[in-house]
Amino acid sequence: LNKKSEGFKTASKVQYVATAGNFIDQGFSYDGSMKVMQVIFSYDYLWQNVRVLGGAYGSMCSFARTGESYFTSYRDPNLMETYSIYQRAGEYLENFQADERDILKYIIGAISKIDTPMNPSAEGEFSFDAYLLGITTEQLQKERDELLGTTRDKIRSFAPLVKAITNSNILCVIGDETKIEGNRDNFQEVLSVF
Repeated sequence: LNKKSEGFKTASKVQYVATAGNFIDQGFSYDGSMKVMQVIFSYDYLWQNVRVLGGAYGSMCSFARTGESYFTSYRDPNLMETYSIYQRAGEYLENFQADERDILKYIIGAISKIDTPMNPSAEGEFSFDAYLLGITTEQLQKERDELLGTTRDKIRSFAPLVKAITNSNILCVIGDETKIEGNRDNFQEVLSVF
């Protein structure tokens, strides 16, 4: 696989803007508190900047155990403006402010995503996936303990990790032909989808 920045031109008037990277490749390790950081980005930083101020239909991010991470928007009227917001995500964490009550709300949001009731089929699928990936019960408990022990300072400590991801110089956009052509210098390759 080659890492490269790509623009895919379509007849759409909105964009899907993404950047990605791998924090393990950059020397960082996974921590269960990253699930709380994901909630903070999704319901605060990305929501306010990409959705509310930027006008995108939505935005999201993920930080996986494997280190694979991304920031992405969808139905976004912007392109480089959104990419710039991703680039400033590490600075946001450096200056992250939250009291204990807010941190507790973020923790509840994160734990609710991993503590959903499962029917037998979903439980079997989860167990099989964990088996295939080599994820042990001890690892899951460690992740849960880290998530529940999240503090403001822990979230701030992820700033260098997020900067490593957003400074990977990987940009992938699907969207408006005119916008992509206007920003051609930011892509290694520009293709027409149809």
